[in-house]
Amino acid sequence: LLAVAAVLSLPSSRTRTSTRCCPQKLSISQQHSNAQIILLAAPPPKWLFQSENNRGRQRQKLGRRDRKKRLDELQQQRRRNRWMKRYGTVEALQRTFGTGPPWGDLTPTQTRSLYHTLLPRSLLALNEMGLVKLEDLAPLAYEARIAAKNYARSRCVWTGRVGVFLFDQYRSLRDKGRLVQPGTSSSMSWEEIWAKYESQIVREQRDRGREPLDEDELMMQTYMRILEKSCSTNEAVDKLFLKDDEDDDDIDGVDISLASIASQLEQDVRAILLSPSEITKAEKTRKKLEKKQLKEREKEEKMRRRADRKREKRKRKLRW
Repeated sequence: LLAVAAVLSLPSSRTRTSTRCCPQKLSISQQHSNAQIILLAAPPPKWLFQSENNRGRQRQKLGRRDRKKRLDELQQQRRRNRWMKRYGTVEALQRTFGTGPPWGDLTPTQTRSLYHTLLPRSLLALNEMGLVKLEDLAPLAYEARIAAKNYARSRCVWTGRVGVFLFDQYRSLRDKGRLVQPGTSSSMSWEEIWAKYESQIVREQRDRGREPLDEDELMMQTYMRILEKSCSTNEAVDKLFLKDDEDDDDIDGVDISLASIASQLEQDVRAILLSPSEITKAEKTRKKLEKKQLKEREKEEKMRRRADRKREKRKRKLRW
């Protein structure tokens, strides 16, 4: 250090050249060159090593908890990435469920049925069980909905695709004042979706005369609204294309089964997004819910039978 300080303190042509380029910094260093020599020659202070040792002890003290937390976060992120690679994009759905011919192989009614089947309702079920955080499920559901819509449209016949394209252009011109540019998506971005539902929740609270929500509660309700809307559809469009008496298990003339797709989605949600312990917990929760629903149905059936018996008694009394 003393040798370096001595060399730096000597005047040189380089120093004069750099002084012309940056005069203020080097003039200050030249005025206080002796102080620089003292600082460079002095040994490092003890508090520097003490602080490093303290930081090392702190890492050792909290390392296990931090490592476990980071490992859990890393595993959750890997599970989400696996889900996105399988169901989060059109290309992923094409690899999972196959592709149709360029001109399409599904009618508009069949396309709507396929879209209903691909909606991420299984993610909503995970939230109801409390197994995955809401802030993790909402972005997945948002991406899965867009992928399901675009994949279903890619399987539709070309005449239906033309009609959908014209409708998207009309809706974009009506809502945003511009047409959808080639190569861009007609769907709203995550930021636009967030702003839409956040302002919607705030407006609902104001219209009901309630106090404004705090930041955290508003954020969680916005996540929940995005998750719920990602699993719902437009009822007017459903009435236009779907019929109540339609069999939604299979699509005639096409090698695709909606029932098998729904079953595969349900299984993959648990296999990909949940850990083994969470899968066991989900299975127990599912059985409890089934028992509860069975008891409720039995209770409703008993009440219905009781009401029928009372009705029969009244009729008998009126006959006499």
